[in-house]
Amino acid sequence: MKKALFLICLWVVNWSFAQLSDTTPSVMLKSYVQKDRILLRWAVNTPIEWQKANQKGFVLHKILLKKDGNLLENPEKQTIATLKPDKQEDWIDFIQKDNYGAIIAQALYGESFSVEKDSKNGISKIVNIAEELNQRHTFALFAADMSFVAAQKAGWGFIDTDVKAGETYIYQVEVLGMPEIESSAVMVGLSDVETLPKIHDFTAIPNDKKVLFSWGITYLKDIYTSYIIERSENGTDFQPISSTPIVDMNGTSKKQMFYATTLETNDTPYFFRIYGINAFGEKGTPSAPIKVQGISATTAVPRISDYNFINDGVELIWEYPKEAEKATEKFELWHNTKEDANYQKVVDNIKKEDRKLIYKKLSASNYFKIASVDKQQKRHFSHSTLVQPSDSIPPARPIELQGKIDSLGVVTLFWKANTEADLAGYRVLRANTDKEEFVDIFNHIITENTARDTVSFSLSNKKVYYKILAEDLRYNRSPFSEVIVVEKPDKNPPTAPIFNNFTTENGKITLYWISSSSDDVETYTLSRREKGTEKWQPLQVFHKETNTFIDETTESGKTYEYLIQAKDKAGLWSSADNATITIKAPVRADKVIKSVDFVADRNARSISLFWKYQKNTKVIEIQIYKNVKGTPPSLWKVLPPKQQHITDKEIHINTIYEYYFLPSLANGKPTQGEKVEVNY
Repeated sequence: MKKALFLICLWVVNWSFAQLSDTTPSVMLKSYVQKDRILLRWAVNTPIEWQKANQKGFVLHKILLKKDGNLLENPEKQTIATLKPDKQEDWIDFIQKDNYGAIIAQALYGESFSVEKDSKNGISKIVNIAEELNQRHTFALFAADMSFVAAQKAGWGFIDTDVKAGETYIYQVEVLGMPEIESSAVMVGLSDVETLPKIHDFTAIPNDKKVLFSWGITYLKDIYTSYIIERSENGTDFQPISSTPIVDMNGTSKKQMFYATTLETNDTPYFFRIYGINAFGEKGTPSAPIKVQGISATTAVPRISDYNFINDGVELIWEYPKEAEKATEKFELWHNTKEDANYQKVVDNIKKEDRKLIYKKLSASNYFKIASVDKQQKRHFSHSTLVQPSDSIPPARPIELQGKIDSLGVVTLFWKANTEADLAGYRVLRANTDKEEFVDIFNHIITENTARDTVSFSLSNKKVYYKILAEDLRYNRSPFSEVIVVEKPDKNPPTAPIFNNFTTENGKITLYWISSSSDDVETYTLSRREKGTEKWQPLQVFHKETNTFIDETTESGKTYEYLIQAKDKAGLWSSADNATITIKAPVRADKVIKSVDFVADRNARSISLFWKYQKNTKVIEIQIYKNVKGTPPSLWKVLPPKQQHITDKEIHINTIYEYYFLPSLANGKPTQGEKVEVNY
């Protein structure tokens, strides 16, 4: 068989079965349920044993475990298939139409699966032979993932059509005459059929006559072994963009997959979609189509050719090639008061057909640049042009004026600083009522963007009003800022709210309180601390109409203290005395195990245990305790999460055994254990 047939895939390094790190020789078994049949795939996980197993063959057993949800008392074990790879001559016609079958045939029967290394001495020859066998194993399993028909021909797959609704089966595969290779089993029925998921986060980044696709694979690695991207010009008729599926080359470490392809032209919009293919050759539902169009590049640069002062602004005029508009998205105007790198964009989305613009927010000195933005969002800047108007333009209106007052009547005002180069400073004006005329409280300019004032508490007014203006070196004054109102502080704290009830249910604590009787309360703050600690941690800030809170963040069985306080408009807090309550959080545990079943085989003198986990649970291990009924249990086994069955042969007849299953989660939360009793 030609060496080229396997060289076409030498770059492939990832395979779903081969990702298991367990070095104990064993057969790994997978199942997939279709409408009226069950598909099975298996593989030996170590190269040497894989080669021996192909020579010995595989035996597939089947046990009818349940019928209509009820365990059968004496389930029978039957052998439904004994399988070996087809003979070499039987592959000749098949490999002409299945490239992956050619890879498997080369791995099984090819004279050489060579590794290009120096092999002059004996040690190198031994190393090369071992590496060649490893490659045969790796690429054969990859090819079986790509073609379920080829996997069947190699004796690594089987389709069971003798199945019925309402029945649950145990399938067991073992290597014929090789007990040192651990067998594997899976429990499955027609009710376990699952729809292959659609890929929802398929995205594209277009460029000049090319596009980069990406999609998340974190939750797809155990489902799909390859992907197909399809293209359409009308959004209806799709064709694959590559002759071979796209394979995850990153192993288990990456969360995203990327794939790049070219576009014939930037003028035509295309539609793309993606679907996955699992290890049984089943295709998932295609994703929603995404529309992609290439983006042309340009090198044209605008040039400011002239400007004219118009009223209180300036008209800027620039030149730009008409033929470059096709690859241009828009123009932008950038401005600075000095010739340095800190230009700011002041006008966006200028039409690509425009060649002039009026800008009014002028400073004493203005440096302008026009930027053209191409279809790839790249900017091409003109040279800077200096524009200096006559100095009759007032400063900008001050903004973001804020103020606060302390208990001594000291008012601190602050605002956003103006940026005019010829700014002289600011004037601060005050009024004691909203109808009183504002007066300049300093009678001179202040140069900082902050000021301090003092008000008297002896006056009856509860509020003080402030506004400011900016003034330049030519005595041009800006419009007044917005008026702000500063309220004099209330020196009396609000009355304290008090807890009047609480409930604990479903692992949650619900708190109830009576609000403060003060009419100037703005918010309530609920805090919590674990009993025995000093620091309070704020849980929630409420508006005054709220009188209840559900705490879902407690840890099971811990005791907590809660504190509720009111804060008024002046920032005064109510007393913490008599505003606390102590509550012990209820103990709760998560239900992780979905089901536990067993088969007591008196002929084989064994008890086989099977269990399933709830979906989306991150189990790190499971502990199994065992005892004879009436005696204390002891730890029997600690197993990894992927192993969901075990056989117990350390048993005696006419004995009742109890098994306790206790899983452990990655987040350390407590879990509910499950118990099964077996009368053997």
